[in-house]
Amino acid sequence: MEQTCGGTLLAMAEKGYRTGVLDLTAGDMGTRGTPDERVAEAAKAACHLRLKWRGNLRFPDARLENTISARMTLAVKIRELKPRVVILPYWEARHPDHYRAGEIGYEACFLAGLKKLDPYSDPHRPRKIIYSSLYANVTPSFVVDISAQFERCMAALLSYRSQYGSVEQGSDLFPQE
Repeated sequence: MEQTCGGTLLAMAEKGYRTGVLDLTAGDMGTRGTPDERVAEAAKAACHLRLKWRGNLRFPDARLENTISARMTLAVKIRELKPRVVILPYWEARHPDHYRAGEIGYEACFLAGLKKLDPYSDPHRPRKIIYSSLYANVTPSFVVDISAQFERCMAALLSYRSQYGSVEQGSDLFPQE
């Protein structure tokens, strides 16, 4: 999220909108860092991006599946949080979890609006779903100028010390600061 739409979320927060992020995994299969480190880094990044809320469903990393259970779990969370706009990963992505997150998110947004889905929560369907891309070569339908937010975005990204800090593990694969 920090690499794709963090600046947009920060710009919206600076305009007074409530923003939040729901991570689906804690990156437990990643080369660097532990799930607890990643969740703590995400919380630090959330402060830089002025998010009002950040959560993590801790679905299995590198094994994300578009199942009814995943869709229902996310749909109930959407009903709870009631977002007006949802930003999902674009359906072409380098990491299978990213495009699956987009699939699950899209379907969960639909399910969340079904009255009979869950008798314990009120239906809610986001007004707009937006896709954000990192690796797919797509022409955007709009671009958000985040020049004024760039430094804070970089601080949010670099909150992931396990990913961008100087550590031996995976040093030939990842950039240094």
